[in-house]
Amino acid sequence: MMKATSITLLLLFFIAALSPLSAQETRFFVPREIQQAYENGTRSMDGKPGPNYWQNTVDYTIAVEVVPEEKKITGTETAVYYNNSPDVLDRLVVRLYHDVFRKANPRAYRVQPDDLTEGVEVTRLAINGREYSLEPRQGISKNGTNTTIRLKESLQPGAKLTLEIDWAQYIPKTTVRTGAYDSTSFFIAYWYPQIAVYDDVFGWDNLAYDFSTEFYNNLGNYDVTITAPKNFTVLSTGVLQNAKEVLPAEVFERYQQAKNAVETVSIIGPEDLKGGYENQSGGWHYKANEVSDFAFCLSDHYCWDAAAQKVDGRNVFINSFYAAENAENCQQVTANQQKTMKHFSEDVPGIPYPYPEFTTFIAEGGGGMEYPMMANNGNPGLGVTVHEMFHTYFPMYVRVNEKRFAWMDEGWANYVTDVVIVRYFQEKKGFDFGSASTQVQGTMGTLSDLPLITSTQFMDPSNYGYASYPLPAFVYAMLHHHLGEETFLKCFREYIRRWAQKSPTPYDFFYTFENVSGQDLAWLWEPWFFSFGSADVSIESFKKGKLTIRKEAVRPVPLTVEIEYEDGTAEKMDAKASIWEKGNTYELAIPNHKSVKAIAVNTGLPDENPLDNYYPSLSKRYADFSVPEGLTGSYLFNEFPVTAEVSPKDGLLFMEVPAAGYQFYLVPKSDTEFTSLDGAIKLQFQTEDGKVTGMNAETPDMKLTANKQ
Repeated sequence: MMKATSITLLLLFFIAALSPLSAQETRFFVPREIQQAYENGTRSMDGKPGPNYWQNTVDYTIAVEVVPEEKKITGTETAVYYNNSPDVLDRLVVRLYHDVFRKANPRAYRVQPDDLTEGVEVTRLAINGREYSLEPRQGISKNGTNTTIRLKESLQPGAKLTLEIDWAQYIPKTTVRTGAYDSTSFFIAYWYPQIAVYDDVFGWDNLAYDFSTEFYNNLGNYDVTITAPKNFTVLSTGVLQNAKEVLPAEVFERYQQAKNAVETVSIIGPEDLKGGYENQSGGWHYKANEVSDFAFCLSDHYCWDAAAQKVDGRNVFINSFYAAENAENCQQVTANQQKTMKHFSEDVPGIPYPYPEFTTFIAEGGGGMEYPMMANNGNPGLGVTVHEMFHTYFPMYVRVNEKRFAWMDEGWANYVTDVVIVRYFQEKKGFDFGSASTQVQGTMGTLSDLPLITSTQFMDPSNYGYASYPLPAFVYAMLHHHLGEETFLKCFREYIRRWAQKSPTPYDFFYTFENVSGQDLAWLWEPWFFSFGSADVSIESFKKGKLTIRKEAVRPVPLTVEIEYEDGTAEKMDAKASIWEKGNTYELAIPNHKSVKAIAVNTGLPDENPLDNYYPSLSKRYADFSVPEGLTGSYLFNEFPVTAEVSPKDGLLFMEVPAAGYQFYLVPKSDTEFTSLDGAIKLQFQTEDGKVTGMNAETPDMKLTANKQ
């Protein structure tokens, strides 16, 4: 009996030891919430959703009326909420996003005084047919933009409830992702009472909205009817169900033509609008299935262009919606969206665009904001067009919790935008680390440079943008460079497939890439996501054809080595960031070393002290030229009312353009020719009778001239 018991205990020990639930991560920090998810089996340490993964969903049926002259919307909603969790829910958290404009609520940004109101006006609320009192202390409480309802009957696992709610709110003039862009043009987002997320990691999402961090929503189905005056055109998330009833006959014909057109079709053009355009009806019926949110836009003077893009054997309907007076600048946007969608679907990330439509609303001013099947863009530029469409994948298709992990979607959007533009629009060859690599320089290594694993809710204007956009984009670029094209895309695509319509945490991302690549990537994760520190390399020596480079700081970076020879030829070499796993020094054999004129290391990558990345040193290079004394001073650009300042710093020349946020050391190429350290900006100083009179500046985007002041 004793022997049998011992064998049983030994067997149980081995089973527990082999179980992924018992695995302990010792390479980097894992918070208790994530550990609990592994113990519950909702997530697994190979990066896949666990056998017990669940998520709650919602079906929305909404009727809303827009009253443009009052800048007001009124609506009635029925939301069926499905509790797929193993938990009994005794409350329901409902988001009333427009409450961010309530006078007493906290806001990260200033708003126009006229937009300060009492927030959302709820006139009726019922759950499962039972009316709920809206009076204070009757089981309903408000916290910022969240309204918590104490349920009269708990919601059991596997059960559902039906929320009915009537409400009204104003359309703000303050356009933070949504609002009135002119007197009769509106983008309407965060507009309906929305049931908050209850998930396996954090439970109820109780983080209120104050304009700073973005969103985290349930997967849902939407059936929405939007009523507006007949002279307004309405485009939205989803697919229009009653196009024939709402559009005039000739416009409906163009609409049908555009659904299969390779070339852009003008459904409603400037000429249509000149004649006092009017639709047949003011009731627009849209449906969208398995999406995480719903937005719409409308105007009485916007043009509507459209075309189709073939994706995985089906046509995706692509739309552009813009002011008639801006038609000349916007007519290329539909074609740019088509090309972008093609390369997203076939190349990077190489996952077919998952929805039937996409629409870009273009209102001059501001940046861009993403929604399921839609974007609200402040200009028709290629960069914002590509960036916002990529958000279809993150956080829409892969439902990232942006409130806590904004880098999990914005970083990918930044990086993939750079890749797609450089490869497929500019058709450049070779690996490119993207624009983000130099954008992290100013904040990296400062007190604001918090480890990326820090929840986004704790960021502020000093580091939110840095931690959400360029920093993770650069880390993704390093990951791509290290893994190589084939393995990187294999990992990236599998990550999207595993977590499509689900909500991954950072650890699901880490473990998926390790699981699919078969590599331990903690050498990258730990210093860049979990540690304070900086990136810095230096040239230790260049002797007998051997270039020795030293890693001076905590965070590993790849190496790019640019070699200039005496005969004017040049050569580039590079090495992966993983070289630093073996130690803090790395040796490169330099070809034709006796003919080397100059060497530059990591000119386009983040570096704490870039001045020691050059051979010969920059100070020695200055000594080789007769740099005119009069180069320092102020230069006023002719193309923009902006001033550049050139001054001495660390024995070198240093340029600042305060209005544009540029600052960089100048590397001499001749007595009057200089470049920025990364080579991206080229300067030619002009002289007359021995005096410096101005300069010509060339950037990757433009050529400028300036006069010496």
